Amino acid sequence: MPTVSNVSSFRRVTPGILASAHLASQEDRPKVTKKEISLVLKRVAPAIGIDGTAYHVLDILLGLVQADDFQSGKRPVVAISNQRLAEYTRRTTRTVTRCLKKLVEAGVLAYRDSPTGRRFVYRGSEGEFAQAYGLDFTPACFNLEAFRDQADAFQRRIKAEQDAKRAVTRYSRAIADLTVLDPAEFEGLATQAKAIVNRNELTILEKAAVLESLYQETLASRDTETLEIQDKMSSAGDIYVSPLFITTQTDSLGSNNDRTCSNEQEDNLKTDNGFAVEMALEKEPCGAGIKSQQPKQQAGRGRPSKLPETNLDGVSIGLIQSACSAVQAETGLSLNSWPALCGAAEHLRLLIGLSPSGYQLAVERQGKYLAAACLVVVAEKALRDPEQIVSPGGYFRAMIDRAGEGKLHLHKSLHGLV
Repeated sequence: MPTVSNVSSFRRVTPGILASAHLASQEDRPKVTKKEISLVLKRVAPAIGIDGTAYHVLDILLGLVQADDFQSGKRPVVAISNQRLAEYTRRTTRTVTRCLKKLVEAGVLAYRDSPTGRRFVYRGSEGEFAQAYGLDFTPACFNLEAFRDQADAFQRRIKAEQDAKRAVTRYSRAIADLTVLDPAEFEGLATQAKAIVNRNELTILEKAAVLESLYQETLASRDTETLEIQDKMSSAGDIYVSPLFITTQTDSLGSNNDRTCSNEQEDNLKTDNGFAVEMALEKEPCGAGIKSQQPKQQAGRGRPSKLPETNLDGVSIGLIQSACSAVQAETGLSLNSWPALCGAAEHLRLLIGLSPSGYQLAVERQGKYLAAACLVVVAEKALRDPEQIVSPGGYFRAMIDRAGEGKLHLHKSLHGLV
């Protein structure tokens, strides 16, 4: 069969391998560019289960494939051994073999094996392929539009789950406030809401919908009871009461303007453990005349260390928005504020293939704002030139290490991108 003519007999053939081999045998390959393939594959990678070492292997192969090989009449083949990939990724050859099989079954690559199983490329005098055996990106060219739709759907699902998490927190707090207002009446409601949150069989979207329905029904029933009480009181007839005028001046009215912040907020600012920036920006100002400050200014108030102030010195959200044009264009994310940048961190983390624990460690070390700023810079550089950064996750960790040493000059990198 032509679909398996390029697959060696020593491989255990699966339906996914057969499908990729069939696509690789087609001659009418869609016309795409290496940049399009790189961007779409990195966006769709988490949606099709390509992460960890598999993502690292994919990133190396994308860096090795030649851009001219995607033109008509040529073939985008990478001839690299499993042993060399194992050296690059610092994994065993068995791990690399499993990762390549995962990429082939996902429709990203196809095996193009030589009779001896070796991978090599022979080119003619004008650079054309005389013989090419290795890992073929032709299936990705055919599946490009399907991958793009999967990436968009995955990002929409991630956004919906994030909104649902916020809704669960919001309605849980609202129900807790009702319990504080009237413990006797709403104690059972709080217990019911807690049981809904702890139900593991429900998804986060279902929990948000159930809590919203419960909260809205409670408010509707309470409004109905209030209207009934008002109707009963108004039926007794109006009683004229002379107005009461207070002529004595007190200091209680003017004291509100001079009210200081709560002890809780002051303690949070004094005991800054790396998250004072986030806490200060998320909370509302205490006084009417206090203006919101930049993250680096809040970080500097908590402790004498100057690392957060130095690392974010000269960095503004406007500069980030101007510098990271490729990220906004390719992902549709809006970076018009610091909360928006932090909200996009999950998408950016998936885009560069960084593990959740790696990003969480960076947040704990340098705070949410600096970690998100470094994340978007790495994503921008990887999108502009995929060959420049072999391992975006490692590049991000190196930036966080330099920030810990006080040697990170993030504003220079942003001005360079602008």
